[in-house]
Amino acid sequence: MFSAVGLIALVACSSGDGEVSDESDYTSEPPGVTAMAKPESATTSEPTTTTPEPSATPEPPSTNENVRNYARAHSYLNRGDYVQAERQFSVVIEIEPQFARGWEGRASALMAQGKSAEAISDLDRAIQLKPDLASAYAGRAVANMTVGDILGANQDAVQAQILDPSDPNSVIVLGRILSGAGRAADALEMFNEGVELAPDEGPAYWWRGRFLFQIGSYDLALGDFNLAIEYSPVSAEPYLDRATLYMDVFQDFALARADIEEAHSLGEEPRDRDILDESDALLERLEQLIADAVSS
Repeated sequence: MFSAVGLIALVACSSGDGEVSDESDYTSEPPGVTAMAKPESATTSEPTTTTPEPSATPEPPSTNENVRNYARAHSYLNRGDYVQAERQFSVVIEIEPQFARGWEGRASALMAQGKSAEAISDLDRAIQLKPDLASAYAGRAVANMTVGDILGANQDAVQAQILDPSDPNSVIVLGRILSGAGRAADALEMFNEGVELAPDEGPAYWWRGRFLFQIGSYDLALGDFNLAIEYSPVSAEPYLDRATLYMDVFQDFALARADIEEAHSLGEEPRDRDILDESDALLERLEQLIADAVSS
């Protein structure tokens, strides 16, 4: 969520109606960007690499029933129903406890609910079962960022890059780490690479937009927030950031109000207390800005 973890507010999972046609879909790499946690202020050392121990444990064969369970769980993620997604992934894990992607999927649902420590535990298990699962390292990098383990996030992001250089999530995490270390030029290079790797995924633009907002490139930040919303219209976070930009920089209070109201609406179903609280706080501040403008 916005104040704790957003891995997932824009998490990309199986697309469409949640059904899959065969078992190859069940074991394929889920596409998209998942790095959505809110930045923490921290510094870091140069990236280091951790190489996992090899494992001879293969992923077990899946049943048709569990293929449907897995697809249904991802469908809940797509709709933002993270509690149901967690429950459905738990069913997948109960049936096939050796299936690494089931643990990874439940971690995504947990992260979306702000349960970062539980998500890390699930990702540990996923990596134990499948040490070459790059997306699990990228997801754990995000989770580590949210609990303040910058070194762990750094190591996991680098390992994800080694395993899959095309994974945008790890690139975005490295961009966040570099930004926190005050290396703006290097951070921008990472965020740009994230967008290049995921040009049709909202989170890549959202993260770059947040960085651009932070360094004062307001027009470019607005462009990225617009694209984040275009590609991920059901995620509330970009609306809140764009509303803040409209309020504090462009002083377009009407557009700011529209974005706040949209974010609040998105936070109502399924209910997201963090989004609702953030929306209410922004709306209260907007009303004060309007009152000040009228009285001046």
